[in-house]
Amino acid sequence: MANKVVLPVKYPAVTSWQWHATLFSILGDDENAKRWIYSNYIQLRCYNIAEYTTGDEILLCDMMPGSSAMKECPYLIFSLITKPQIESYCGDVIDFIVKTIDLGGYVYGAFDEAKMLCDVSVDYKFSHELFIYGYNMEEEVFYVGDFTFKDKYSYTTVSFEKVKSGFDALTAGEDHVFKDDYKGTRGLYVIQKNTDNRYYDIDPALIKDTLREYLNGDDTKNHFRMMRNRFDDTVFGVNVYDALLARVDKQLHEEEPDFDIRALHIAYDHKVLMLDRLKYLMANEVIPFEQELLDEYAIVVDNMLAARNLLVRISVTNEIEAGARIKTYLNDAKAKEMAILSHVVNEL
Repeated sequence: MANKVVLPVKYPAVTSWQWHATLFSILGDDENAKRWIYSNYIQLRCYNIAEYTTGDEILLCDMMPGSSAMKECPYLIFSLITKPQIESYCGDVIDFIVKTIDLGGYVYGAFDEAKMLCDVSVDYKFSHELFIYGYNMEEEVFYVGDFTFKDKYSYTTVSFEKVKSGFDALTAGEDHVFKDDYKGTRGLYVIQKNTDNRYYDIDPALIKDTLREYLNGDDTKNHFRMMRNRFDDTVFGVNVYDALLARVDKQLHEEEPDFDIRALHIAYDHKVLMLDRLKYLMANEVIPFEQELLDEYAIVVDNMLAARNLLVRISVTNEIEAGARIKTYLNDAKAKEMAILSHVVNEL
């Protein structure tokens, strides 16, 4: 056992949700992985759901693939290890994580982060995904990626003791990661990078079909009914813009607004990734190079960033009247994006 092992990570281009941040942290700028990434993450969806930590209704917005991306990506080897297996193999979750990292495996799963944030006893739990990519035996800390410990997604350290208490505190019913994967138990995921060989080629046909579905707002969940069938109110594609506007309007007119920027943030990340995809397709001669098209799509990205940042500002200053500008930003972004991506579909 080494004194210190830190597996490679790169600060992710997409940070909206922990599953995306983890996948992009591990894969970084790998050229093989880009072929899969830029063939996917095109369709956008949202639906109303009760947040597992508070029970409050939120608009959950995400790209497809969503939380299942790490299992579906051909450049990650993904293993599910239950808590009884962890205890049988290693006796202790700390020893299990250390041994996993020694073998080149990253660790991902739900922990009670209330136990990690507070040095005193608290009477509530905060179940959240934690990404672990290294350890230091001398300092007795794990290197982790997370949203909880700082104001944005960051790499930091958490003590062995707090990771253990955070893992032990959650029951199977509170492990929303395993529960949402329909495993009905408690455990952790082991993820290994698998980029040495080329398993996937850039897929222009898939990109074209998915862009059409995005532009038409098609219900694409039928493609994945072998995996899940629990949602019946999902909004897809460019129709997500309207759902975002409706949610922002609702927040602006509540007596005690509780602003949630996450849906706008994932929509912004979607545009960032789309612009990167267009550059990649042009650089690899899948579509002709058009600087004007890239410049126009950069305006879409800027509009979404402006909308997200304005909602953050309103949540601090309570300048409700400024919310009207969010509608302008989103409507302009929608119109411009539809024109650009329709052109791209024709080029494909």
